[in-house]
Amino acid sequence: MLEFLNRAVFGPILPVFLLLAGLFLAFRFRFFLLRHPIRIVKSLFRKQGGEVSPFRAACLALSGTLGVGNIAGVAAAIATGGPGAVFWMWVSAFFAMFVKYGEVVAAMHWKKNGRGGAAYAIELGLGKRAPAVLYSVLLLLASFTVGNIVQSSAAAEAMAGSFSVPRPLTGLVFAGLTLFLLRGGVGRLASFSATVIPLLSLGYIVLSLAILTINRALIPGIFAEILSGALSPSAVGGGALGLFLTRALRCGVSRGILSNEAGCGTAAYAHASAENDPVAQGFFGVFEVFVDTILLCTLTAFVVLIAFPGGPESDNGMQTAIQAYSAFGGWGGAFIAASSAIYALASVVCWSYYGQESLLYLEASPRLRQAYLVLYGLTGVVGAFFAPAAVWELSDLTVSLMATVHTACLLLISGTPAKLTASYFSKTGGQLNGYPRSRSVCSFKASGKTGV
Repeated sequence: MLEFLNRAVFGPILPVFLLLAGLFLAFRFRFFLLRHPIRIVKSLFRKQGGEVSPFRAACLALSGTLGVGNIAGVAAAIATGGPGAVFWMWVSAFFAMFVKYGEVVAAMHWKKNGRGGAAYAIELGLGKRAPAVLYSVLLLLASFTVGNIVQSSAAAEAMAGSFSVPRPLTGLVFAGLTLFLLRGGVGRLASFSATVIPLLSLGYIVLSLAILTINRALIPGIFAEILSGALSPSAVGGGALGLFLTRALRCGVSRGILSNEAGCGTAAYAHASAENDPVAQGFFGVFEVFVDTILLCTLTAFVVLIAFPGGPESDNGMQTAIQAYSAFGGWGGAFIAASSAIYALASVVCWSYYGQESLLYLEASPRLRQAYLVLYGLTGVVGAFFAPAAVWELSDLTVSLMATVHTACLLLISGTPAKLTASYFSKTGGQLNGYPRSRSVCSFKASGKTGV
């Protein structure tokens, strides 16, 4: 049943919907990424302050996106959709930047009682609570699947295969560390992410670049293989409709979504914890997609294609990635296994924060929130036993449902983020802590009007 829904329903429809949504928002935001790249980069390096700085909030969001999707997800996408899937990851990432930017700006703009996130943006932007409640329920469910089971399963598989660590032990460690970090609140989560994610990503980048440098003569051929796999007549099925139904596109876009989570609205909760102007914080959302998909996913893809010319045969993404990096030294595979486990831990912790935020929006009692944490920890232990194929099917379905609901609502309220964007780039003065002033830094109640 899960496979049928993913292949026959969301498989062909969701990639097209998200690409079109990204294209719509790119026009609505007047392609600001291409028109103001220097100003955007400068904004990322401005002085930051507050308990949760804009950069720390971005690292917290990255901790929820980096990990299994960048490593196992990419390898699985290539195995299923061929090298052409990488091209569609790039295409989806470009338009995903506009989607992620829009959801971050909306979450920063619409806050309720000092709290922000996708559900608050949906409620206050549309003036309706029902869609926000539906989204929160889906997010709560996704926290157990893509946010927990996927991560603990991949980490347990990596640690068992490379270091012979029993799967239950990995699950128990995940549960214990998750509860410890959560007890420190969002400040401890942000500090953990701001320390671990940059260091881990730097090591991953250095290792991947070293492999690509050694095999630099193969890179032009890999580029040609990616393009031919994405655009060949056999891949597109002989027409424009075939292009949108090709396995390369479906696997590339869906794994890109699972990697950067654009359209899901999840990262908006992490970004909303920062003290910043909505538009300026939206730039960190763009940065998040760039690091996640354009940089790290591409590095993984190239290493996998160097190790497995034409693409791997197995759809077990984690083992494929470990084997690819092990081909250039056993220490490479060991690093990937260890880093995958740490990335997965960061994702588990971050998604538990998202789940708690959903419960807070749904006005759950403190006792129910405590029960959620206990159940969440136990899910991590149980998730260590799940088979990779079943895990991906379940996570694809939950992410697809959540992304469909949130993206549809984002399109309806995108008028306000568009106005904020135009206002930001038209200002030359009126700075607040290094950022243009905006009334949306403060909380306010719903007006009942949409942003269209």
